[in-house]
Amino acid sequence: MTPTPPGREADVILADGTVAVLRPVLPTDRPLFVEFYSHVSEESRYLRFFGPHPELTEQDLSDWVDVDGRDRVTLVLTRQGRIVATAHYALVPDAAPERVADVSFLVSDDTQGRGAANILLEHLAQVGRESGVTRFSAEMITSNQSMRQVFLRAGYDVRPALEDGVITVDFAIDPTERSRTVMHQREHRAEAASISALLTPAAIAVLGDSERMAPLTAAIRASGYPGRVDTHLRDPVDLVIAGYGPDLPDVIAGAARHGARGIVVLADGDNPNLSTAAAAALVSRARAHGIRACGPASLGLINTALPLNATPAPAVPAGRVGLFTQSAGVATLTLSRALERGCGLSSFVASGAFADVTANDLMQYWSDDPDTDICLLTLDAIGNPRKFFRVLRRLALEKPVVIFTPSRALLSARHHTAVGLVAVPPGALDEVIRHAGAIVTARRDTMFDVAGILDRQPVPPGRRVRVISNSAGLTAQMRQAAHRFGLHPSAVTVSGDPVEGLIRAARQALADPHVDIVLTAAVEISHPVSGPVHRGLEELAAACRRPLVGVFVGFGPPPVGADLPVFTSYADALEALALIADNEEKRAAARPDPADELAPSPEEDATGLLRGLLAAHPGGGWLSDSECGRLLAAYGIDTADTADTAGTAVTMRAVEDPVLGPIMSVGLAGPVPELLDDRSWRVPPLRRRDARDMLTGLGTAALLTGHDGAESADPADLAALEDLLMRLGRLKDELVSVVEVELSPVLAGPDGARVTGARARVLPLGPERDPLARSL
Repeated sequence: MTPTPPGREADVILADGTVAVLRPVLPTDRPLFVEFYSHVSEESRYLRFFGPHPELTEQDLSDWVDVDGRDRVTLVLTRQGRIVATAHYALVPDAAPERVADVSFLVSDDTQGRGAANILLEHLAQVGRESGVTRFSAEMITSNQSMRQVFLRAGYDVRPALEDGVITVDFAIDPTERSRTVMHQREHRAEAASISALLTPAAIAVLGDSERMAPLTAAIRASGYPGRVDTHLRDPVDLVIAGYGPDLPDVIAGAARHGARGIVVLADGDNPNLSTAAAAALVSRARAHGIRACGPASLGLINTALPLNATPAPAVPAGRVGLFTQSAGVATLTLSRALERGCGLSSFVASGAFADVTANDLMQYWSDDPDTDICLLTLDAIGNPRKFFRVLRRLALEKPVVIFTPSRALLSARHHTAVGLVAVPPGALDEVIRHAGAIVTARRDTMFDVAGILDRQPVPPGRRVRVISNSAGLTAQMRQAAHRFGLHPSAVTVSGDPVEGLIRAARQALADPHVDIVLTAAVEISHPVSGPVHRGLEELAAACRRPLVGVFVGFGPPPVGADLPVFTSYADALEALALIADNEEKRAAARPDPADELAPSPEEDATGLLRGLLAAHPGGGWLSDSECGRLLAAYGIDTADTADTAGTAVTMRAVEDPVLGPIMSVGLAGPVPELLDDRSWRVPPLRRRDARDMLTGLGTAALLTGHDGAESADPADLAALEDLLMRLGRLKDELVSVVEVELSPVLAGPDGARVTGARARVLPLGPERDPLARSL
């Protein structure tokens, strides 16, 4: 028997949010299959074997276990070491030379209805594609409607046929847009369900040293948690909270035996620094037992709707803001600042270092959570960058997303083992996350400033801001600051009674159709101004359709209200408002538009071509000119060997970054743009609007557009450059193993764009841009 190729093991989330382990069959699995079959009902056996089949025969076991990993493949789904479902394919000899495989599935009755067969089909099709299989076929008796639906709903072009009382299906397993969409939708629902289970436990067990755990137990009870709280394991339990220690493997096993869906492993000041391997082992152990894990070194979690506060923090006000953090130290700082700012939370999760639960999971959950309208994240690392950007783009279209300092934090996630990958500059990380739809802040307080405005006021329809004050000097400074932050200000300085004047000016500004934002600053020196102005603005803020923000300057504490965002610094307020306005423009531009997409390419199969290139370069390396030309041609990119140098020289690059995955840039060719870092960055795939923004956002864009006194009288063909960028983006998005590709120089003129130089480098990283089979 040929060993199954490595890399086919995966931790997966079922439709109900529970975790299972998917892996290839092992020679030692025979007894596990016998035990598995004992949990399968007579009806399920009948549907699988087309008749009564009380016991497995030696031939049945051989069919499952004696495989070669290519022409005969068996995958199993396990929970707590037990097989709960299996899928198998065997090549059909009569179909040669086409590689068609017959597929079959069997799921234990207590696992049916959880999407196990759907996940197995995704992974089996992935193995088949890697092994050159082009089609799957299957037969089912007519009463097996559940299996029929598995095939029909997978997103492939399946047309069932009825022959002699048997339903047959035969379909190509090449991925389709529909199959990708179906997988992403199922992934979204399953991951959201798994986080919902973590945040809504009916029973909690807090384990460990009683003195250490007493404050946490008290916090849970004080929060008004309506469920049962124990200090030992007993049935049923949904969530286990424990400290890190040598007995943690036993704690995880015990939690699984009592039906726990999740475990939180808390941080401790005495904890040793865990190695990556030790932390990964903890996560793997939890997943193998079907449990989702926060930790090691988690601060805990909060769900104010339940309510539940399973953190050391005091009572947290309920609100519409979801907050995700990773390491315990950052989590403590961030949560304490949220409490100081009076930020009302819907949910809070501190995943801990190297955790199972990631930002992707929380974004999936927030997308469906009716209690969360604003999403805040502080990130130390991104686990699956392609998935992160896919999920972020979708969530950012639905709800505002604010991310604190990704460029600084994520630089630490670049591991020294990422040999051969190309690291992009720190500023590029902020830029690509911003263009994915998130608001990126450089200060933690700015994150909460943005959240405070979004939580209380409508989003601005534009950048036109009216700044109002009872101090001429302050009004002038606010106007200058608004310009600096990219807003378009108009200014009013009130005279006479400051209370009446400020409230009247704010009311008039809110009614002005040429004003998008109103910022009112009240200066109190001797006579009472702040209190009465705040009451008047609070009344306006409760019903306004454009954002109204108050700044209160004086020697007393600032007023506190419900609907009016209050600041003591006009610069902080304007910075937050500018970030929100900029983000609204980007979110509007990001909404899907079919006319903005690149049409499918009819050229040579790029995946097959890449397999051949990797076979020729098993250790990776730079491609020859002819190999590079063939790779580019597969995406409709032609290279020209010409002595004609007319046109503006442009450089386009796409690389595999060790933190953010695929990322691409464009700028004018030559040392000066490189030294000035005049490049635009995006994460592929690109739409036409993305490509155009990359070009027009360059500091040297005038050399392409022919405007602003640039030497080139004729503008370059921007549409041709956009097309090249989109095609290069598609290549990098689809082909992970092409770790670096550069088009330089691209000569852009009024009649088109010619690629006169190109190079590409490959590494054997993996076959898929975003796996076509779900896994954690």
